[in-house]
Amino acid sequence: MKKLQPLVWLSLLVASQLTNAQNIIPALDQDPVFAKVVTRRILYPLKPATRAVYGRFYAGFSINEQGHIKDIAVLYPKMSAQVSKQYGFDAAILKGLKQMPPLQPNLASCYILPVAFCFTNYKEGPLPIIPTKVLPTSLTTGERIALREVRIYASSPSSGWLLKNFPDSRQIGQQ
Repeated sequence: MKKLQPLVWLSLLVASQLTNAQNIIPALDQDPVFAKVVTRRILYPLKPATRAVYGRFYAGFSINEQGHIKDIAVLYPKMSAQVSKQYGFDAAILKGLKQMPPLQPNLASCYILPVAFCFTNYKEGPLPIIPTKVLPTSLTTGERIALREVRIYASSPSSGWLLKNFPDSRQIGQQ
């Protein structure tokens, strides 16, 4: 029985370490500059806001040893150049991340940032619609660190004839 005790303690220690490893919050998610500034730099594009269009996008980027954001790309969903230009979500993400100030050099790594463009259509209800699209598992593997989702909000007019004629909400990029 005494021989089993060290094995039990060892297995509990390993199990607790595995649990802790799964709950580690990336350092970039804890960086106050990034958390505050990214939601101010990525803006809801005007065209989709006036058409009640919302969606979730996944941006990939890296931070170099000087703390500069580089290699920015929208990883998912992939859209045709025409659709991308028509709505401007991709451009808003790229522009916002390019405008970020330098971050701490110790944050150098590759990341995936979920960006949810959430829309409140008061014709349909008082709460924002949160996009449902998720990142395909094929893009979750690799060396990128997944960050917490950033939510960017827009809304329809809240009353009057503009609201009456406002279009129904729809999510872009649905498969």
